[in-house]
Amino acid sequence: MEQPWRTFCSALERKIGEENMEIWIRSALRAEVVAPDRVRLRADSKYYHDWIRDNLLSEIEAAWAETMGRPVEVEMTFQGAPPDEAPAVATRRTPTYLDRTRTFESFVIGKCNEFAQAASIAVADAPGQAHNPLFIYGGTGLGKTHLVHAIGNRVLARSDGNAGVYYCTAENFFAAMVRALQTRSIPQFRERFRTEVDVLILDDVQFLAGRDRTEEELFYVFEAMRSEGKQIVITSDEPPRSIGKLEPRLRTRFEQGLLADVQPPDVETMMAILASKAATLRLDVPTDVQYTIALRVRNSVRELEGVLNRLSALRSFYGQPISMAFIQDRMSDIIPPPAPPPSAEQIITKVAEHYHVRPADIRGDRRPANIAHPRQIAMFLTRRITNLSFPEIGREFNRDNSTVQHGCKKVEADMRTNPNLRAEIELLEKMCKGG
Repeated sequence: MEQPWRTFCSALERKIGEENMEIWIRSALRAEVVAPDRVRLRADSKYYHDWIRDNLLSEIEAAWAETMGRPVEVEMTFQGAPPDEAPAVATRRTPTYLDRTRTFESFVIGKCNEFAQAASIAVADAPGQAHNPLFIYGGTGLGKTHLVHAIGNRVLARSDGNAGVYYCTAENFFAAMVRALQTRSIPQFRERFRTEVDVLILDDVQFLAGRDRTEEELFYVFEAMRSEGKQIVITSDEPPRSIGKLEPRLRTRFEQGLLADVQPPDVETMMAILASKAATLRLDVPTDVQYTIALRVRNSVRELEGVLNRLSALRSFYGQPISMAFIQDRMSDIIPPPAPPPSAEQIITKVAEHYHVRPADIRGDRRPANIAHPRQIAMFLTRRITNLSFPEIGREFNRDNSTVQHGCKKVEADMRTNPNLRAEIELLEKMCKGG
């Protein structure tokens, strides 16, 4: 058995990758030939048995057929299985490829996604009956993939794991169809969806646009599943009518169901998402840090997850609590440190531009009202924004200390009685700070 096992492992690794081989096969699975056309696989535990059966069985069967040069019946059992139970012949099941951590319970709801979330729950509770197909669209990283995984997980939970749920990206669908063409197994490719899949979840369907043969096969799968009353869930970064080069007959089929869009979350929703994901990572993120991060990455939940993962790693490495100072120091590319205050010269230039005078006039000796007023406002803003003392401001304006103090006090007094002036100075302050 040693040589066939090595050959089998080499063939399987080409199909599922080195990481899956190490985690699920080499470390947890043993094999024995019980007949010329039958192989028994024994997993270390029921957990490994169930996961391998549900996710890798198709690839295992194909690798054994390649190894033995003929179709091979694969039996699966596990260490500690009741002795009075004969090893069950593993039935051929389509892997789910679902992320079991993405559920409705872990999805944060806001105005941006509440309709899509409600539609997803309706589909998960009555697949094939409510909203078929369900077409969820929106920008990258806004939670579409989380919702469709949640649909699949809920369907599995409500069926005690017996429903045939299949999640795949458009690129994986394309690759599977190409393999079927190469191996001349298109009829089996089609039959798989008709007989084994109860809920098809197709992610990022826009990538199939313009691939004529793949669109043709998707149309066949779509029609076959719909005729059997099976559920189809689709995501895209744009609605069907906006997907260029999409076949008209596919576009009309997609639009027959329910279209649900996911919008970028507002700051409050993004903060709620951040708090939820931070709790999962056991991160204590202060409210001011949550708000700052939410403002910077509010257009992508996926980017937010990346920021939190990085923040968690930095916190562990440096052993310091998370604070605004910490993220400004360690993550300046995401949260830059506060910009230095503008100089007196920059403030004078901004005020001069606003009042249509020259910076030289503000610094000069002329005293008409159209110059004296901007000069006093520039002095007031310089005092308010910078750390300069009255004598230092005086040198910037070619004035003495008492003149600067008088100008600042006059502007303060006028602001208390003139709301329009107060609003104008607040606007100028934002302009001077680069806001």
